[in-house]
Amino acid sequence: MSASSDKMLDLLQQLSVLNQLEDQSRSDSKNSAALVDSKRRQSTRKKIRAEMKQLASHARQESSK
Repeated sequence: MSASSDKMLDLLQQLSVLNQLEDQSRSDSKNSAALVDSKRRQSTRKKIRAEMKQLASHARQESSK
C-alpha cells in the first residue's frame, strides 16, 4: 500500500473515532465543556476532510502523469 493510501486510512479512522465521540456526547448532558469538545471535534473533522481532499487530488494528479 502506498504512503498516501496509508494516510487516507489513518484519516478515515480518525474521522470514525471523532464521529463515535460525537454520538456519545449527544447522549450526555450539554454542559459548556461538552459544547467546547464538540466544536473542537467539528474543527478537527473539517481539517481531516480537507487533508483527505488534498491527498485525493494529489493521487489523481500523479495517476494522470
